[in-house]
Amino acid sequence: MTARAIICTASDDRFFQVSLSLLRSIRDQQSADIDIGYLDLGLSEENRATLAKFSPEIASPGWDVDFAPPGRDRSTVGPGFKAMVSRPFLRDHFPGYETYIWIDADAWIQHWWAIEWLEKSALQGRLSIVPEMDRAYAHCFDIKSYVRWTVEQQTGYFGADEAKRVGYNPVLNCGVFSMPAAHPVWDVWADAMRTALGRKVGFYADQMSLNYAVYTTDHPRCFLPSTFNWLANMALPAFDPEAGELVEPDIPHRPIGILHLTGDIKLASQRIAMVGRDETMESRLFYDPRRRNRAAVR
Repeated sequence: MTARAIICTASDDRFFQVSLSLLRSIRDQQSADIDIGYLDLGLSEENRATLAKFSPEIASPGWDVDFAPPGRDRSTVGPGFKAMVSRPFLRDHFPGYETYIWIDADAWIQHWWAIEWLEKSALQGRLSIVPEMDRAYAHCFDIKSYVRWTVEQQTGYFGADEAKRVGYNPVLNCGVFSMPAAHPVWDVWADAMRTALGRKVGFYADQMSLNYAVYTTDHPRCFLPSTFNWLANMALPAFDPEAGELVEPDIPHRPIGILHLTGDIKLASQRIAMVGRDETMESRLFYDPRRRNRAAVR
């Protein structure tokens, strides 16, 4: 019997504590039973014991794509790279689900409606993903530099001619997405990943190969607003003390569904603007249900 949906993520020991924000945000808020799939990239026994409290399915992936890193030593790319390579193969690591939702370990769910919409879109047969575009993101107002960087990345992985086909489109951030098991982009993405890693072993191979798979086909897709994958290093959220939640930094201050602690944001406290007040609060941006009690978490 095919199960309904699974939320997948991955981590090693380095980011395990960060990933607990995601796991807690799932188990605290889930409006219906949903499974968790966790790619173990080399956790200690202590961390595996902690992980068991969240009742996930655990898989320990190998290298799903054959590639030759610099010096032909795959240990040089680190265990986190294994999660990137494994993403097109989630159906193999966690078989038997109708819908696969991926959320990076440094993201967490503030509002369950984000998961409900991700699943609903997948049930309609679509890949759902969020472009790295928002009125609050500074790079959207330096579009020439942004496009130049994107084309350079695509050129490195797929060559100049192919880069011209896809590099002028908004980058789709693969830190949050949903896709039905039967969607054809899974296979297109896997093939693109093999091509990309055959040319260049780099940090953006998974994201650029997924962008390539999406933009060179016309398979069903849905581009979601940034509140489904808010990239905190591109624009810090604000805190609404009345609602007790993190929101867009400017009016109308719509609530953020999934907050993604990209870049160095996850490493330190941040000074966050407070809606309706001429003051800020200093806060770590990890999941904390006490915000719902309008507590300024420090």
